[in-house]
Amino acid sequence: MNGIPVARLFGIEVRVHLSWVFIIAIITVTVGERLGSLPGGPETPIAWLIGAAASFVFLATVVVHELAHALVGRRFGVPADTISVHFIGSPAVVDVRAATPRAEASVALAGPAASVAIALAAMAIALLAATSGIAVLEVPADILFVVGLLNLVLAGISIVPAFPLDGGRVVRAIVWATTGDERRGTRAAGRVGRWVGWVLLGSGFVVILLLRNPVDGAMLGIVGWFLNLSARSVDRWLLLDGLIAGIRVGDAMEPEIDTISPQLTLDTFGTHVLDGTLGPALAVLRNDDVVGIIGIGQLRSVPRRDWPSTRTAEVMVDLADMPVVGPNEALADGLERLRTSHLDGLPVLDGSALRGVLTRRSIAVALRAKAELQGIAL
Repeated sequence: MNGIPVARLFGIEVRVHLSWVFIIAIITVTVGERLGSLPGGPETPIAWLIGAAASFVFLATVVVHELAHALVGRRFGVPADTISVHFIGSPAVVDVRAATPRAEASVALAGPAASVAIALAAMAIALLAATSGIAVLEVPADILFVVGLLNLVLAGISIVPAFPLDGGRVVRAIVWATTGDERRGTRAAGRVGRWVGWVLLGSGFVVILLLRNPVDGAMLGIVGWFLNLSARSVDRWLLLDGLIAGIRVGDAMEPEIDTISPQLTLDTFGTHVLDGTLGPALAVLRNDDVVGIIGIGQLRSVPRRDWPSTRTAEVMVDLADMPVVGPNEALADGLERLRTSHLDGLPVLDGSALRGVLTRRSIAVALRAKAELQGIAL
């Protein structure tokens, strides 16, 4: 899963992407240097302290931005168990699964609206604190002002009409509502995103070469490059979405049903799972009844030196704690459950009888076979 888990709010696991290490550093240095260079500004150590504090408070407000998406999504029936906090969105377009154009637009606009509200509140409080004449409030006022400004920047960037940004989702919703075709909406959002990406890349070069501002120019170029990559991911997602249509779960399971007992120690089979001899996820059976799944993720969570003394039952994911799929269900539904479960595989059950295990590997094999039949290069 993308990011490091840091909290659980409203039943939603919050993960922070590793890129935030660099974002916090950049904000700290930039704010610290600019505040320190202002006439009558704070001393350098205080300026850097303000920059560091502002960067962490800003991170908290970005969490609020993403939570706004998730909570509004819940109101429209969009599952929200985990959020991964990036600065300018996530390229995982498959996360955009709203059922209607109205839901799509509402979820998309919730984040920028939250950022604008935070910005206005922070800057208003900063203004009151700065004009109060109370010396001890000067530093908090500076921090709040910086956080408010950063949230305005975040809201402005996120509303740019390009996937995976919120503005791209609004474009998708508008075209979807106009044409009645969700795929056309997604394709249009990807196309607009590619155009915006090229414009930003060109603007970055102009800023670097003509305005002699390499820092701002590089930032524009990086955002443009990111949006171009995201546009390509939209095209790929549409291709895969077309391939997956019409395939059943039963047609995309692992070809062999590999099962183990909950009493087996990890050293008896773990190496074969990791080297691909066995499937990436094994069904765990007790008296012919499925009781759980153990996969690569669970094996890697246990040091190899402990494998001989660790039984499968101690690390497997219990059946009650995971979704299951049926052999006659659409593969698109099975893939969505597998993706949101963050497991290496899900049991395929016909009633209580095990029919197989659905894994990312088996899905990839099924899609590759269909693409070859249709003459499509993946």
